[in-house]
Amino acid sequence: MKTVLEMFDVDMKIGDTVKIKVFIDPEADRFAISLGRDHSELALHFNPRFDDDEVGRVIVCNSKEDGEWCTEQREEAFLFEKGECFKLSITFLGVKFEIKLPDSVMEFPNRSSMDRITFLTVQGDIRVKALKFDY
Repeated sequence: MKTVLEMFDVDMKIGDTVKIKVFIDPEADRFAISLGRDHSELALHFNPRFDDDEVGRVIVCNSKEDGEWCTEQREEAFLFEKGECFKLSITFLGVKFEIKLPDSVMEFPNRSSMDRITFLTVQGDIRVKALKFDY
């Protein structure tokens, strides 16, 4: 996936939230928003897919430790549409992440027990319209 936005020296602590508004390209296959320490240490990889090999449209969440992907968590309640804008927020709650979507809330565990997020990347077939941290 192409990198749309990459931020180092992000200083998210427990209780902090990042809010993102994006536009999904009309021909989108997938996109991802990841939080962690760097590309090889991701506490959260949020990856909506329009083209998943198994089920078609699905949201896949995962983490990466020492450069290796862990076990996927799949959510089939897919709310995204190609060619549209949407907002989401991700709150870092210490033991888990709370992902607020337009019509639902997802949770993903902080498997690596990170206590600080220093890296954010947005990849894939989207354009970032707004990004805000609530510290």
